[in-house]
Amino acid sequence: MKKSDSFYGYSLLLAFFMLFLAARSQLTTDFYKASCPNLISIVRREVQNAIKIEMRMAASLLRLHFHDCFVNGCDASILLDTSDGEKFALPNLNSVRGFDVVDNIKSSVESACPGVVSCADIVAIAARDSVLLSGGPTWKVPLGRRDALVANQAGANTGLPSPFDSLGNIALKFANVGLNLTDVVSLSGGHTIGLSRCLLFSNRLFNFAGTGNPDSTLDTNMLSDLQNICPVNGDANKATFLDRNSNDLFDNHYFQNLLNGKGLLSSDQILFSSDEAKTTTLSLVQRYSTNSGLFFADFANSMVKMGNISPLTGSSGQIRKNCRSNSFYGYSLILAFFMLFLAARSQLITDFYNKSCPNLLTIVRTQVQNAIKVETRMAASLLRLHFHDCFVNGCDGSVLLDGSDGEKFALPNLNSVRGFEVVDNIKSSVESACPGVVSCADLLAIAARDSVLLSGGPVWKVLLGRRDGLVANQTGANNGLPSPFDNLGNITLKFANVGLNVTDVVSLSGGHTIGLARCAVFSNRLYNFSGPGIPDSTLDTNMLSDLQNLCPVNGDGNKTTFLDRNSTDLFDNHYFQNLLNQKGLLGSDQILFSSDEAKTTTQSLVQSYSTNPSRFFADFLNSMIKMGNISPLTGSNGEIRKNCRVVNS
Repeated sequence: MKKSDSFYGYSLLLAFFMLFLAARSQLTTDFYKASCPNLISIVRREVQNAIKIEMRMAASLLRLHFHDCFVNGCDASILLDTSDGEKFALPNLNSVRGFDVVDNIKSSVESACPGVVSCADIVAIAARDSVLLSGGPTWKVPLGRRDALVANQAGANTGLPSPFDSLGNIALKFANVGLNLTDVVSLSGGHTIGLSRCLLFSNRLFNFAGTGNPDSTLDTNMLSDLQNICPVNGDANKATFLDRNSNDLFDNHYFQNLLNGKGLLSSDQILFSSDEAKTTTLSLVQRYSTNSGLFFADFANSMVKMGNISPLTGSSGQIRKNCRSNSFYGYSLILAFFMLFLAARSQLITDFYNKSCPNLLTIVRTQVQNAIKVETRMAASLLRLHFHDCFVNGCDGSVLLDGSDGEKFALPNLNSVRGFEVVDNIKSSVESACPGVVSCADLLAIAARDSVLLSGGPVWKVLLGRRDGLVANQTGANNGLPSPFDNLGNITLKFANVGLNVTDVVSLSGGHTIGLARCAVFSNRLYNFSGPGIPDSTLDTNMLSDLQNLCPVNGDGNKTTFLDRNSTDLFDNHYFQNLLNQKGLLGSDQILFSSDEAKTTTQSLVQSYSTNPSRFFADFLNSMIKMGNISPLTGSNGEIRKNCRVVNS
């Protein structure tokens, strides 16, 4: 590397690091350093006093923060006293508690620093102190949240994880607020402290899921004990410890319980015992059960992450005088927030190559246009190539690497992903104009955008500055890429693992408005889907007959048909209209509308997109930008490949 190149790389790395710090500083750990210097000690003292009176209060304050953040973000809306408030939502009614303790903390803080500290920040600090004072880890709490003006009872009723939820539904609800599977497992470990009422687990004791028998995953000795505590028609409000034999101590014993069939709530035990857990959460439960240090570290990280869900900052919201009711005063930080927002977005920037390769976008557009003229299908292929790149190790061009152990040869990609020659042509043209400057990862991102635009879809400014990966990850491609055979829970889990939510699932699935699919990936729906000779009942009968002619039993699995039948090659919202009419080609498409899980998750968005193409286009481009920002290599990480198929020698 030339000296000037090296200096540029290090300078870019330093710039990235500074921007990373700025991005994190929307909330800051020293936010009240000048305005309320004794805040932390005041909260700690009040929490300590509350726990001395009632040990259970530690778990209650932790849960209060959790239930606040999952509804409209961490904005203390759960504290508001109104009949339509979150307190009175079904998951919270006669369940969440600790409001009097928060009142006491607020009173003490107001005496020291009137009108300065939000209730949302008090709840966040109290949760951290509750864990610490119970023997758990500590962390620095980012602060600067402001308080909401309204509560959202409907959001609490639908968005809060339930002890009766399946693992798929729990992961969906976490994904909806930007949390992933590690967060699911680590935050569930908060059940190492606290109590639960018979009401929330007695369904496991006698007639589980209508079988007439208890839950088979529940340890028999524990079952007998719980049946005595919670007899049929007994007191549903009677309580027992969530982490039996290690009550009131924040440790990893909860995970040891799961390994032994001793999780109290069904939503706990499914993290280890359900079929879905085998490929998602089981291994993490096992690791936490023997490695308390790992659990503590991940729990602290997940708490910080959860605490940063959609905070109100700047001039948004207010600083309440009384945590139970609204008030209107405070000072504005709107300008500072706006500047930090811009800085946070600039890890990748749209004008990254303005000076180093000013004609880049024109070069790529010309090559994509030429490729689509030769083969219209290429638009969908280039879009899919970017998708399959970003879902494995982030958007790093690793899907392009040749090699028998490369991602190209992973099962989801084999004889499926295509367009590599087009990328080669784009790279060759770009290298002629700007040698050694533009990454293959950025070329994929631009080509995907142009493919959508040239097919009649929306346009967006592509964030640039990615560098290319040095290794491929075939195992990651085999495990992490969504499959046409996945159920909705698994698809959403895979999106959640890369930081994408349910809106992203539906909008990005709309990319199937262009392109083709092989018989091999949908013929399972045509013949023996739910039993011998029984096709998928969610498939339109006329379309079924057509597809059976196209893909007969033992026919050519590589034969293809359009994903969005009757609207081929045009990027529009017709794909979603198809789903409403049971004309989705892939099982993974139709389940967005027709599956049981879809009713409370994706179905309403499918309906909305089917009649509102502008909303689909807007959400699609936002999701593409978000996907394009999955774990990019920047600064001096990775390299700028000369040839997209091989790493530089």
